[in-house]
Amino acid sequence: MKSKFRLIALLGLALAALGAGAWWWQAGQAQAQVATFLPALPDLSQSPPALRERVTRADAHARQHFGAVKGLAELARVYHANGFLDAASRCYTGLEQLQPDEPRWPHLHATILAGYGEIEPALALWQKVRALAPDYLAAQLRSGDCFLKANRPAEAAAAYTAALKLEPNNPYATLGLARLDLEAGHWDQARARLEQVVAQTNFTLGYDLIVSLYERQGLTQRATEIRSMAKASGAYRDPADPWLDALLDDCLEPYRLSLAAGTIARNGDQATALKLLERAAEVAPEDVSVIFQLGSLLDAQGKTGDALAMFERCTLLAPDFSDGWVQLSLAQAKLGQATAAARTLATGLQKCPQSPGLHLMNARELVKAGRTGEAVVAFQTSIRLRPNEPDAYIELGKLFIKQGREAEGVAEIQRALVAEPGNPVALGVLTFYAIATGNEAEATRWFAALRNQPRVPREQAEQLRAAFQKQFGRAP
Repeated sequence: MKSKFRLIALLGLALAALGAGAWWWQAGQAQAQVATFLPALPDLSQSPPALRERVTRADAHARQHFGAVKGLAELARVYHANGFLDAASRCYTGLEQLQPDEPRWPHLHATILAGYGEIEPALALWQKVRALAPDYLAAQLRSGDCFLKANRPAEAAAAYTAALKLEPNNPYATLGLARLDLEAGHWDQARARLEQVVAQTNFTLGYDLIVSLYERQGLTQRATEIRSMAKASGAYRDPADPWLDALLDDCLEPYRLSLAAGTIARNGDQATALKLLERAAEVAPEDVSVIFQLGSLLDAQGKTGDALAMFERCTLLAPDFSDGWVQLSLAQAKLGQATAAARTLATGLQKCPQSPGLHLMNARELVKAGRTGEAVVAFQTSIRLRPNEPDAYIELGKLFIKQGREAEGVAEIQRALVAEPGNPVALGVLTFYAIATGNEAEATRWFAALRNQPRVPREQAEQLRAAFQKQFGRAP
C-alpha cells in the first residue's frame, strides 16, 4: 500500500513538473514574440526624471520572462501617453497580433495613424475595432470622420448612422451627416441637422457651417442674428474617447499635461484640469510655464491665495518673466495687499523694463491715482513696445476723450482697430462717440460694423441701438 501511495505521489510530482515546464515554455515563447516588437529606448535625455524612470521600468517589464505581454501593453500606453508615437505604434502592432480579440489596440493605433494623415491604414484598423466592439461610439465617429476625409461618403454616412443608433441625437454624428449633406448640395437637410447641432451644443459645434449656409440660402438676417449673439469657439472639440482619454493616467510629460489641462478646463472639467497641472508641476517643478498655468487655473477657481504662491514662485524661477510679476501684483491687490501689489509692480518694471504688459498695468494704476500725465507716457510706452495689441490704444483714447482731447482720443481708438480689426470695445466706443456728437453718418458706419461683430455683447448692441434711435429718430 505504501508503495502504491509513493507511486501516486511521484506521478503527481511528475505531472506538476511537466505543467510547470509547459508554463515556463509558454512564457518563454510569449517573451520571444514580444521581443520582436520592442522598440529601442528613445532619447530621454531631455525628459523629466520621473518620465525617464517610468519608460525604463515599463521597458523592463516588457522584457521579463513572465508577463511580457502585459509589460508590452504597459509600454505602449506609456509611449503613447508621452508622445513617443512611433514607438507606441510598434508596440500596438505587436499587441494586435498577440491579443487579436482586444479592440483597444487597433483603436489606439488608428488614432496615431490618422494623426499622421495615414487615413487608409487607420480605416483598416477601425474596421477591426467596429467588428470587435460595435458598441464603442468613438470608433464609429472617428472612422466616419476618416471616411469623410477620404471622400468615401457612403461609408462615412454608414459610420455616422451606426453612431446614432448607439446614441440617438449624438451631435458629432449629426454634424458629420450635415457635412455630407453640404457636399452633396442637400441644403435643406443640412440646415435641419445643423440647427439641431447648434441647439444641442449652444453653438460649440456647427457655428461656422450654419452661418455660411444661411448666407448661401439668402437668410442674411438670421446669419447676422447668430453672429450678434454667439461667439465662435475657434476650435473643434473632439468627442469623448474613453480608451484614448485614459492614457492621461500614464502621462508624465509636462507640455502634454498642460495642453490637455487647458483643453479639459475649457470644456468645463476644472477638477481634472487641476489634477493634471498639479502632476505636471510635481514632475517639472522648475517649469515656469506649467507653474504659471497652474496659478492661473487656481485664480480662475477663486483660490487666489494658492494662485499667489504659484505666481510668486514664477518670479523666483524666472525674474525676467513679466507675466509672473503682473499676475502676482493682481493677486495681491485682489487679496487687499495694496502695498505689496504696488511694490511687486515696481519690482517687475525694474526686472522687465521692456514689458508692455507691466507698463500698461502701471498706466492703469497711475490713472487711478489721478496722475494722468504720467499715465499717458506709460500708455504710450506700452504701445511702443507692443503696437499690435489694442488695449493700450483704447485706454489711452478713452483718457484723451475724458480730458476733452476728443480728436486725439478718437485717433487712438481707430489705431486700436488697425491693431485688431473688429475689436468690439473699440467699435463700441466709436459708435457711442458718433451718436453722442450727433454725427449720423459716422454712427451709421460704426454701428453697421459693430452689428456684424459676434464678440459684441447683445446687451451693448441693444443699448447703442436705443441711443441711436433716440438721437436720430430712426433705427440704425
